[in-house]
Amino acid sequence: MGCYNKRPEETSDDFFVRIGNAVLARELTWDGASKVLNDELGKNFGECAYRKRFKAFRAGMQYQESLSNRDVGTCILSISDLHIPFQKPIETFSEYAGKIDILQVNGDCVDAQAISRFNKVYRKSPMEEILIARQYMIDLIEMLQPKKVVVNYGNHDLRFQNYLAKNLDTDLLELMPKTSLELIFVDGFNHYNKELHTKVHYDPLIDVFKDSGIEIVYNDTWFSFVGETIFVHPLAYSSGMLKTAEKAYRYFKDNDYFFDNIVMAHTHKTGHYDIGNSVIYEQGCCCETSKMDYADGKLTPSQREGFILVYQDKFGRLNEDKTRIVRLN
Repeated sequence: MGCYNKRPEETSDDFFVRIGNAVLARELTWDGASKVLNDELGKNFGECAYRKRFKAFRAGMQYQESLSNRDVGTCILSISDLHIPFQKPIETFSEYAGKIDILQVNGDCVDAQAISRFNKVYRKSPMEEILIARQYMIDLIEMLQPKKVVVNYGNHDLRFQNYLAKNLDTDLLELMPKTSLELIFVDGFNHYNKELHTKVHYDPLIDVFKDSGIEIVYNDTWFSFVGETIFVHPLAYSSGMLKTAEKAYRYFKDNDYFFDNIVMAHTHKTGHYDIGNSVIYEQGCCCETSKMDYADGKLTPSQREGFILVYQDKFGRLNEDKTRIVRLN
């Protein structure tokens, strides 16, 4: 019975709850539990008294838990800036499996490394990135099991269109999507392997998950609304602390959008502050920044890896007390 001794850091109530939970798990009987409790707490109660007390105590704990969760209507996990092939492993998010309502992907799913303007000593082709990104998203969604997935694009995703616009005739551009995300989530695509003379078709994720009950929403723009939260991935960038987020706030206010908070991707920074009645968050990035050497030697500020859990009440309003940024470095 040594494992059921009262620990030095435990209060009497904590110890009582631990022993009661051991009975619920059928590790102890109430008769055995009463002997442990009497020995450790110096009491002389019977098993019936302890059983009734635990029932009342547990009901009170459940009530307190229900109070703390009463204002939570929706839990949103927002990740951004995966920059595939530099993405964090999906195990980074494993503790949220089955615990979120919405997975929100806030842009820069792929890096488009091979078609960037930066010098590079090796290349990952756009097709390689698309194939990796598609499988990553399938694995992530299957692991998390959200009710809904909401996606918007970022500036790196738009490299796809910019490269095509630079290198193709405008007539051919009418056959092409704006980003590879459209191929992954909405349209599907074919991979023509010129070396092996093969063609493989890949279904879009809206079809992959159509019978699962998971809704897939792709917003063909740089922001997404969920309740009164705007998830944004702008093309603009300011190096000052939270300056890009402040610009986004001004943009949406000036254009008469209604919101109570903004979640900002793109900056690879983490932080939050208040403007008026709104909260502005910078959510960090979900890539291995040590493997991305775009700014190597340029003395730029360190990149911050992270993501955000946004909690909303049943009306879609921010629950600021529960919402938190999870920092990874």
